[in-house]
Amino acid sequence: MNNPAPTDLDEALSPAWLAQALASDSQRVAIKSVAVVETLKTMATKVRFEVDYEDAPASAHRAFCIKGFFGEGALIGATIANSQAEANWYLKFAPHSRVRTPICRYAAIDPQSGHGIVIMEDVVAAGGRFLSALEPYSPDQAAASLDQLARLHAEHWGGNLLDNYSWIERRLLDMASAPWVPLDMLQDMLDGERGVPLQRAIKNAERIQRGIEALAKVSVARGECLIHGDAHAGNLFEMQGAPALIDWQLLQRGSWALDVAYHIAATLNVEDRRNSERDLLREYLNRLRAHGVQPPAWDEAWQAYRTYMLYGFFLWSITRKVVPNVIHEFVKRLGLAVTDLETFELLGV
Repeated sequence: MNNPAPTDLDEALSPAWLAQALASDSQRVAIKSVAVVETLKTMATKVRFEVDYEDAPASAHRAFCIKGFFGEGALIGATIANSQAEANWYLKFAPHSRVRTPICRYAAIDPQSGHGIVIMEDVVAAGGRFLSALEPYSPDQAAASLDQLARLHAEHWGGNLLDNYSWIERRLLDMASAPWVPLDMLQDMLDGERGVPLQRAIKNAERIQRGIEALAKVSVARGECLIHGDAHAGNLFEMQGAPALIDWQLLQRGSWALDVAYHIAATLNVEDRRNSERDLLREYLNRLRAHGVQPPAWDEAWQAYRTYMLYGFFLWSITRKVVPNVIHEFVKRLGLAVTDLETFELLGV
């Protein structure tokens, strides 16, 4: 295969390239045609498609989803890092993990361009249902998805074996090293519609950046692990009622509390989060124990949860390439959580 991860979508969806990508050691089939079912684009592009084979058994899988960064802008620094992280999750971790994720049929990184690409079995065609920020998500559902995060965290608790993977970054250090968007741009966005539900004290771009810098200095040696990094409601799907995680572009090493705080505040509406967050945190700690890890004590865990709430608020404060109503909902949920939990005060900014 000349290019294991093309940035040209027409090439990636061509019968010739797909036949090579989807070949296995035991089965090589020719693809006659490819039919696009749906195209979704946020940061990355996801294309659901079906293949028609020249000659294949009836059991041959036909419905897939390809994900990558295609076209203009595909090879800028952030997109390369994100595409590599997701491809590496499916290459290095997913085959040995007990976390529910889509079945991956192909993942690769082009050594020349650095672009990563993933082909998964189509979740929708298999009966799965993707979730979003704009539909109800109950505390009981959150408890089930927190179990998936506990499984993920327990597998590399304390940084176990992560030093073997130099490409896994502590992304908070990168966020703290320089603003991800110019602060005047961030302030303009927070002064607009997304900041309407929030108190003026927390929609301050300079304070948010100083908070991220302070958060990056918080020690996570006790609970450092492999974390998802973007576990909001839009990165979940349900298969037969059971939750599963998708979108591993922000895979990183860091505190368990980053995933848990972000997940609880981003999946639940504000009232449910206020009423159930302590119980959900206790449930997460119990699930860690069930998966073989001695969890942190309650006081330590509660403080970490409150402190790391800033991460999700920061991510959605700077988000631009998502539909506005989703951005506004997440900024509201996470911003009000930062206020309720006095996160800035804990960080001393």
